[in-house]
Amino acid sequence: MVNYLRLAHFNEDNPEILKLPPAKREQMRLKVKYGARQKKVFELYPQPTDGEDLKKAFEGAIRVIFVRHPFARILSAYRDKMSKMDPKPREYHFRDLQLSIISKYRPADSPESSPFPTFPEFVQHVIDSTKGYQTAGEWVDHVKCWTPYWAQCNVCSSDYNLILKLETMSEDERFLINLADYEELKMRQKQEWRHLHNATSQDLASQYFSLLTHEQVLQLHQRYLLDFQLFEYKIDDYLKYANDD
Repeated sequence: MVNYLRLAHFNEDNPEILKLPPAKREQMRLKVKYGARQKKVFELYPQPTDGEDLKKAFEGAIRVIFVRHPFARILSAYRDKMSKMDPKPREYHFRDLQLSIISKYRPADSPESSPFPTFPEFVQHVIDSTKGYQTAGEWVDHVKCWTPYWAQCNVCSSDYNLILKLETMSEDERFLINLADYEELKMRQKQEWRHLHNATSQDLASQYFSLLTHEQVLQLHQRYLLDFQLFEYKIDDYLKYANDD
């Protein structure tokens, strides 16, 4: 998203940016503080409204999907949406879901006093609430931000050219830039992947997945099995942390 704002020369004529010292202008013009948000990218690059034009644009494009390990996504979603008092976006009512999970999965005599669902409580919610889901529509209609890629991105019908992985994003992004022949981006020595620091580390995986049983990890794996298979991810690095209690 940042790269496309850069290609659109976003904020280069912003008076607030021009007031800054020259050395800071390039750095600050692509900051959220000055409007560099995801929605701005979609405003600058709107999709065709005509169905036929949209089809032509899609067929003529380099079709790319960005993915990450399904369990890393689950853990990231938990930390971002289930361990904060006021998760965004508010219209998804994540706080209400937190309270619902606690009410359903935490016994009245539990010593747990956290105002947020524990990771095992959240995972059990995901396992139970998606039981029997067979279609993309079931996932998209009922699940917030941990929908499998196959359901969310029409993987089986969109004929993507490239699969880029968060785990190898630096190399993958450079490959895409060269393939698309983005001259302005080729000149940059270092690309900016804003959320790379949020990639789930093995330390975090160990900390959270050690709270789950083997059965929970295996059931969660089944819920996201197609993503594991389509993008060649393995369960082993997470299953080894699970406990047998």
